[in-house]
Amino acid sequence: MAIKIEDNRISLNVRDLVFQSRPPQMLSSFPLPQRGMLGRQAQTKIQTTKNKRFGLLHSEYVVHREYPYKDYVFDVQGRIDGVYQLKNRVEIEEIKSVILSASEFKSIHPELFPEFSEQLLFYAYLLQDELKGIEVVTYLIIVNLVNDASRSFSISYNRMAIENLLMQRFESITAGIERDKMEKQRRQAEISLIDFSMPEKRPQQQTMMDTVNQVLNDKMHLLVSAPTGTGKTAASLYPAIHYAYANQKKIFFVTSKTTQQNIVQETVLPLAEQGFDFKVLYLRAAEKMCANDVYFCHEAHCPYAKDYHDRLLESNIISELLQNSILQPDAIYAKAVEHILCPFEVSLDLSFHIDLLVGDFNYVFDPTVYLRRLFAKKDYSDWILIIDEAHNLYERGMQYLSPQLKKATVAGLINQNKDKKSKVFKVLTSALQEIHTILNELNLEGEIHFAGRRYFETDLNIQSWDSGLCLYEQAFIKYLIEKIKKRWLIIDDPLDGFYFNLRRFVQIARIQDRAFVPFYDADEGGILKIQCCDPSQYLQQRIEGFHSVIAMSATLDPIDFYQNVLGFPEYRTEKLQLDSPFPNEHRKIIVVPGVSTRYKDRMQNYPHIAQIIEEVIRQQQGNYLVFFPSFDFIQNVNVFLGKVKHNKILQKPGMKDEDRNLVLHELRKKDQQNLLLAVMGGIFSEGVDYFGDMAIGVIVISPALPLVSFERELLRQYYEEKQHAGMEYAYIFPGMNKVIQSVGRLIRSATDKGIVVLIGERFADDQFNNILPEYWFKRQGDIEITDDFIPVIKEFWERTRS
Repeated sequence: MAIKIEDNRISLNVRDLVFQSRPPQMLSSFPLPQRGMLGRQAQTKIQTTKNKRFGLLHSEYVVHREYPYKDYVFDVQGRIDGVYQLKNRVEIEEIKSVILSASEFKSIHPELFPEFSEQLLFYAYLLQDELKGIEVVTYLIIVNLVNDASRSFSISYNRMAIENLLMQRFESITAGIERDKMEKQRRQAEISLIDFSMPEKRPQQQTMMDTVNQVLNDKMHLLVSAPTGTGKTAASLYPAIHYAYANQKKIFFVTSKTTQQNIVQETVLPLAEQGFDFKVLYLRAAEKMCANDVYFCHEAHCPYAKDYHDRLLESNIISELLQNSILQPDAIYAKAVEHILCPFEVSLDLSFHIDLLVGDFNYVFDPTVYLRRLFAKKDYSDWILIIDEAHNLYERGMQYLSPQLKKATVAGLINQNKDKKSKVFKVLTSALQEIHTILNELNLEGEIHFAGRRYFETDLNIQSWDSGLCLYEQAFIKYLIEKIKKRWLIIDDPLDGFYFNLRRFVQIARIQDRAFVPFYDADEGGILKIQCCDPSQYLQQRIEGFHSVIAMSATLDPIDFYQNVLGFPEYRTEKLQLDSPFPNEHRKIIVVPGVSTRYKDRMQNYPHIAQIIEEVIRQQQGNYLVFFPSFDFIQNVNVFLGKVKHNKILQKPGMKDEDRNLVLHELRKKDQQNLLLAVMGGIFSEGVDYFGDMAIGVIVISPALPLVSFERELLRQYYEEKQHAGMEYAYIFPGMNKVIQSVGRLIRSATDKGIVVLIGERFADDQFNNILPEYWFKRQGDIEITDDFIPVIKEFWERTRS
């Protein structure tokens, strides 16, 4: 448990009193869950054996004592692995596990692990107080997980020495509390000298800042729908920085795309230029930060990982990097390589020393890669979370919780390992065959009951899947131990990858909830999937651990929908919807309803859509952005745009940030007119600004409804049952969100002017246009629905010129 301080009462675990003399190794041959599980298994095995033999063992004995110290009361508790209550004395045991070769294990002694002995002796002190001073004899048992060997050591217990040590630890903790109080006063004095004023006064931005400040003080959450130009990044960060710095909190700013992170630096720089001692760290994915010739995190294979902690302390790299206010991945990478240290691990170690952390959604919400060193505990209320472009978290959340298992993968692993000689591969193959049998039964179920159908829903036999996971896990652990013994180095080991996939699948399969739908896909040899229809409960569990969460987007509409699917609790969430800060008369929105963009009608209407585009861009010279639901739609309409004089730029699948930068460079050229054809929800429609003449018009072709699929229909059915709004939750809300995002590319400053043309009969349907933001309809005539759009466009441009 983490140390908790309430008034003058300090609650902590015995482990919190133990000084960790040796930092844990950075990377282990054992994945983290297995290392802990093996230790628990070894402990249970010894406890069971001794209890059978002696019958006097009290395992997992809870001890709990209170000690006054200075102006505080320490509430200390712990759980002793084994207690023998004999007639005239008590014997206690602490069981610890290591991973060593047989020869190394034979030569170990307790002095190598002082933290093990300390924990044991603190337990003895607490237990002796509880049992009124009875004699306590202490034993440390160390188990080698490689071969199940164990050794028992008698540890000398001197009550006076342990009492002195305990008082030293109490003194260290209370001194730290007093230092924190002084540091808080220093920070409050420093931050009072920093100018947080905005260069430009925007009423909407000030409203958002005031609301953010209020929710931070009240430990509430906030959902903000803030139109383009509000300055929502500064409106969230400035009050958050002010509050966090003064109250010794930290901020985690997360985005769905790395391109959205640049604005954080632009926002913080004015504060840094005033001499504000505020540290900002940007996180980049481990694979992209890897300095080794092959991405393989193992000390025996990577010189940057070998003896990492010892060399980290020798290097002074953390202090060197902290001389900078803003810590970018490239700078960390260069400095880490200079010291031959893992760049990604250096980034993680830096995270303990910074004030603002910037990274992807995954570092907080992905159950497989979230930052365990920050969020392993349930209470991380010393952090404030800001979620930018929060509308993207809904789809991402469903992806996190929708695992799948391919029958072909299991069959491939069986074929790769069945003929290998080592016994461990026979055990692995047997476990894989058990899993393959379960998948075969599903295949047979499809052939008998769902003949001719690619997909069918199924009920999972949780007992069978638990058994399959248990068998594979036991075999996998033996395989890991074998790899250590024989020093096998296997890059991208498929047996490792399959274990984590299987474990995640079974964990989610155990969730007996209507929101999780198992189904079988007969394609590609057979795939068993679980579709998460509603990630809100999972997301809420993570959100509730923070001091406050600020979720913001220019398109958090309808806001009640996002509160529901993102798991923001009603009792602790404020909602804020802001108007656009820019004059409505600078923009004209026109709906052209006389063309169907439904899938069945598209082919016959491609020429008509192309004609409308040509007529719109002919009315005023400049750059135009045309957004489509799909790449196929772009290509088919482009065939009929042959007469266009503009320089046509087509987005292609797989374009990277560098490609986008080249396109933006073209749009900045003053001597040419450009027509950009791009997809909604892509790199040109989110997280990018088209200032001034870079775009004077946005044309949106059709609501970007998700394609009808088996998975999407499961969502529709689920939300029809839960909210009586299946079509809205599964298709309309996500599709119209992309439309609003695309339209938001147009007006980026108070001087920008332009037109928006929405092409498609569904934009005139109340079911769709009721979702459009209220500030689009601020004045009568802001939106016109007409097929006679040319006079409307001409009138707008003539009025803006005059």
